[in-house]
Amino acid sequence: MSSLPASLPWIEKLVSYPTIAQTPNIELIEAVAAEFEKHGFTPWYTSSEDGQRKNLFVTLPAHDGTTSGGLVLSGHTDVVPVEGQAWDTDPFSATVKGDKLYGRGVADMKSYLAAALWMLPRFAEADRKRPLHFAFTYDEEIGCVGAPSMIAELKKRDVLPEFAIVGEPSSMHPIVAHKGAHRGRATFRGVAKHGSLAPYGVNAVAAAAKFVAFIEDMADDWLENGPFDDGFVTPTSTAGANFMRGGLQYNIVGEEATVEYDFRTIPAMTTQDVVARLERKLFDDLLPELQAKAERAERLSGAEAGSLREQVAIEHELLAEVPALQDRPDDEIVALGARLVGKPEVLEADPVKVTYGTEAGQYQQAGMGAIVCGPGDIAQAHTANEWIELEQVRECERFMERVLEWVQA
Repeated sequence: MSSLPASLPWIEKLVSYPTIAQTPNIELIEAVAAEFEKHGFTPWYTSSEDGQRKNLFVTLPAHDGTTSGGLVLSGHTDVVPVEGQAWDTDPFSATVKGDKLYGRGVADMKSYLAAALWMLPRFAEADRKRPLHFAFTYDEEIGCVGAPSMIAELKKRDVLPEFAIVGEPSSMHPIVAHKGAHRGRATFRGVAKHGSLAPYGVNAVAAAAKFVAFIEDMADDWLENGPFDDGFVTPTSTAGANFMRGGLQYNIVGEEATVEYDFRTIPAMTTQDVVARLERKLFDDLLPELQAKAERAERLSGAEAGSLREQVAIEHELLAEVPALQDRPDDEIVALGARLVGKPEVLEADPVKVTYGTEAGQYQQAGMGAIVCGPGDIAQAHTANEWIELEQVRECERFMERVLEWVQA
């Protein structure tokens, strides 16, 4: 077996923190902060509303004191749950078997963060001609909800990096574009009645089912009619209403129902266009239909006019909005990414676009050149017995060494 990666102790340490999305990551953040402080650099933070999860950001200034510009190495600290998965090893103990390393987060994406921390002493001692930044974020796995507050703070502090490399698993191949990722929730409220008196009630479950069917039809329309982007494995936007809950019992008219949906947009489409289409269905079609049924129920039952109509409602929330990463072949980050992976010609020959979303789209939207590049394969992310090839970790270490060369150039 080849020698173990030099960054393995940091991988083991980071994996040992069970930082499931929406649970505290404070212990991991404190350990990372202590490492930066040991080398003379003070992080700053933004937090979740409950204060249990933090983003960490730290700048290693250029030796002339410059803090704005340069490159940020960015990754999320949270991982997906392991509950219900059949693991052969302890998911929160990084375990080497042969030429692979197993553990929750080894691919997505603590190995990237570990490689950056392994290189930190050399970054700290270097004669830096450019600033180098590090971002450790929370709750990426539920829709990249942690990074926006950090990016907003960057703008306030006027230390916006010029470039961002997000280390999601890409087999160390730079990714120049990805789809936007969004999730939302629609809640329908009707009027409950005994099932034998159905016309005297208003069925929220039926309205929710029509919304589910609408989303399915919208996705089918995209698949058939586009718009298309052949750079993606699935060349159209996609959508699905993949969670629904409603009603109380089979013989009670459904009083409330909830639908949660997901849609992934190619860069040519905007979030706003899709949301507007969904809300036209909700508020120009389904809500008037619910109101008309409430008015009918009032007439049939002799209820006071408006008494049932005021009970029916539809609410809509966009729970996560991850912008697409736009393919900008002339952006300097594209050439820089190819240089840092040691393959200057790679993007020109084989530009890669992926269907999943990342924080790279948020960085690009804020004005930075952004790509995705990190060790491991997305196919291993989120799975039982999540693993990464040791050679991928070593390749990421070589990547960090080229980052060192770049900040000194």
